[in-house]
Amino acid sequence: MRKISKALNRIVVAALIALLTASLLPSLNVRAYDDISDIEPATSINLNHLGKLTVKHIDADEKLAPGVESKIYLVATVDEKGIYTITDDFKGFFEDLDFFNNGFNYDQWKECVVHTDEGNSNTGAMETYIKEKGIEAVASGTSDDNGETLYSNLTLGIYFVESGTYEKSDGFLHTFINFLYPVPILQKKDGQPLEINYHPTASPKKARTEIDVHCGIKKQWDDSSSNNRPATVSFRVYVDGVEAEWSPITLSSENDWQYNWTDKGNPKYTVEEINNPEGYRPEITLKQVGPHEFIYTCVNHYSGDNPPPPPDNPPPDNPPPDNPPPTNPPSNPPGFPGLPAVLGAVRALPQVLGARRLPQTGQLWWPLPILVIAGIFFIVKGIKKNAKIKAQNN
Repeated sequence: MRKISKALNRIVVAALIALLTASLLPSLNVRAYDDISDIEPATSINLNHLGKLTVKHIDADEKLAPGVESKIYLVATVDEKGIYTITDDFKGFFEDLDFFNNGFNYDQWKECVVHTDEGNSNTGAMETYIKEKGIEAVASGTSDDNGETLYSNLTLGIYFVESGTYEKSDGFLHTFINFLYPVPILQKKDGQPLEINYHPTASPKKARTEIDVHCGIKKQWDDSSSNNRPATVSFRVYVDGVEAEWSPITLSSENDWQYNWTDKGNPKYTVEEINNPEGYRPEITLKQVGPHEFIYTCVNHYSGDNPPPPPDNPPPDNPPPDNPPPTNPPSNPPGFPGLPAVLGAVRALPQVLGARRLPQTGQLWWPLPILVIAGIFFIVKGIKKNAKIKAQNN
């Protein structure tokens, strides 16, 4: 009888293992247990063994997703028999503290983080709880070129994995479903003994949505008065070279000379002003004011406020007088007698204080003739004295 009971217990355990699915856990062929003490051969979890978890991000196009940020939170610890205990940080989130010891009902695990009817979006309940309680992540990281983020030296238990988004140049935003995952994971393949994997790899489910692009166009005026402005102005908007269905648009003071619209994906816009106001020159510029927000600014410059362009031959800044002085004045100005070149006397006297005269240096000129005569006298006397001395020597 005891043998039959033992055999029946083994059949029940085998049936439970066969019914276990990986609907919550990203890996395939995953098996977990409430209590592994009765499984033969005898198996237990080594609590001295630190765990590792590799989170592999693959986007909705089945391409590796590098640069994805993620965080992990320790939700529950595990003992050597595989019994889970919710951590103090998350006890307020669960009404039943034995939530994870529920007879392999992994659908119930999934219900606390994702919408069970859709399966591809988070409820946000655990994310909100983490934010409200200010719970800090055990670790955080960014996926490498292979889309992998390795978390090591982990306490054994259940982790909540929260992933960021991944934006591609095709105009799509790739998102990842946050999930719960145990470290270690208990795995059993057909015909093989129970395996305790202390370093599992998990890939979250993924989805993608088109990016919302917010655009606007506004009118500005560059003039000194609003008297010349029209009551309205109109623009045509082209999307990828084709005029938008809602184009043209009209701006006026009633809409504050501005119009905004929202699109999806990665469209290319072209904006042009039609029926440009007379006397104004339009200038359209594009500015990115956010990750997916763009503003077209059209400034209308009023040409009437601008000075006329300079002529080809502009007049000089200092025009010449009506009677300009001659370019090459004569060496002997009219009405001023020429002076003899005596002892280097100046023939063309400089103009001093508006009159042509010798420079007033403070010298007296009346002794000059006396000095000249005296000089001639001494020269003659010297010549005679030299002649007399020469005659005596002969």
